[in-house]
Amino acid sequence: MIESAGGMIPFLCHVFLILFGGFFGLNFAFNKNFAQKSIGFDNIQASYMGRPLGFLMIGCIVMAILALFQIAGVTSANEIFGAIFVFTVLAFLYNMALVMKILPTHDGNDHHIKNAIRPLIPMVVILIRYFTL
Repeated sequence: MIESAGGMIPFLCHVFLILFGGFFGLNFAFNKNFAQKSIGFDNIQASYMGRPLGFLMIGCIVMAILALFQIAGVTSANEIFGAIFVFTVLAFLYNMALVMKILPTHDGNDHHIKNAIRPLIPMVVILIRYFTL
């Protein structure tokens, strides 16, 4: 399994992305207070906004698990991690635009830099996985 992933570092990156994405996907999909309290949205509609995103993330993580164990003919996770990489790049750019006040925030308050840094975590792990294959 480690050899099919490309070595120890890509394998560990693959497992980390499964755990990281699974945590956020499950919390977005099933924890009603996650979008409100953890991310900072004050509106009750934030919990409903996060559910489709959570199910989308769970779907990507299930595909990554299938690729890790090579189940159902899924042997490459490059497309899955490529889609997650594009999503994290766009999320980082959007959050940076909110931090630098290029775009207005939903409530008019300042946007914290920590929200712009969060998408960098999986993005850096995907880059490490890509360059060590």
